[in-house]
Amino acid sequence: MKSIFCTFLLLLVVESTQAQMERKRSIENLPDPELFLSTSLVAAQTVSIVPKGEIQSAISHSFGSIRSGWGDLFGLDNNAAVHLGLDVGIAQNLSLGIGRTSVDDVFDLRFKWMPYRQNSSNSRPVSVGFYLNTALETLEERRFNYSFTERLSYHSSLLLARQFGRKITLQLSPSLSHFNTLISQVNNPLQHTVFSTLFLGRLQLNERNSLSFETVPILSDPESIHHWAFSYEIETGGHVFQLFLQSGYLFTEQYIIKQTTDSFWDGDIRLGFAIHRVFQMKNI
Repeated sequence: MKSIFCTFLLLLVVESTQAQMERKRSIENLPDPELFLSTSLVAAQTVSIVPKGEIQSAISHSFGSIRSGWGDLFGLDNNAAVHLGLDVGIAQNLSLGIGRTSVDDVFDLRFKWMPYRQNSSNSRPVSVGFYLNTALETLEERRFNYSFTERLSYHSSLLLARQFGRKITLQLSPSLSHFNTLISQVNNPLQHTVFSTLFLGRLQLNERNSLSFETVPILSDPESIHHWAFSYEIETGGHVFQLFLQSGYLFTEQYIIKQTTDSFWDGDIRLGFAIHRVFQMKNI
């Protein structure tokens, strides 16, 4: 019942805020066009970045699988996963962030640099940037006594994106992910390092609403299950609300690439939502 109440309350807040708030950037003269509404979709990072002098907080919540049916109200009653994130614009086109995922108690420290950003004059036709993160799994493991370094994993991406016309944005993110420790499974050889490409897209419906998706269609590990997520996004000035469907309940790039075990197209789908909020820092 708590999950149902929270979802209903979120929808009420979205509608009331959308009706009252004026679309407004807290920092003017940002590069045009606005390729994505937020710095991340469901789990994957976009080419959008927190400007210098701003802080962005994000809360993402994923429910259980809709396969559970009416008994668990299609997943709303169980297996919730939460990711909390905070990103700070520390310099022009440079941000640092920290996050925490409730699944396996994973903390992530992330870095994004966007030196080349598309503009409306087409003198810069694409956006190009770099993204790095390091994740630490802090869940107490009863079977093994892991050291600090054995709990670490890493992810790096080259971010390439372009907006076509005024409605469609596509992004490719060739990536390298690495886990220091993996648990061996029968007939499944360990592959600590994985090369992949994340594919993101956005369709702008109007000034405030968009449809987006993310997936990992290209992997060096043929046994991996591809992550999929679809999001409906609402921008209300300082907030971006996202309602999404995703495979699994992971929120860090190397985890959705390497450890996704739920197949979206076989019906292993979870409902979730996210709230992104931007704050202006003074004297910066």
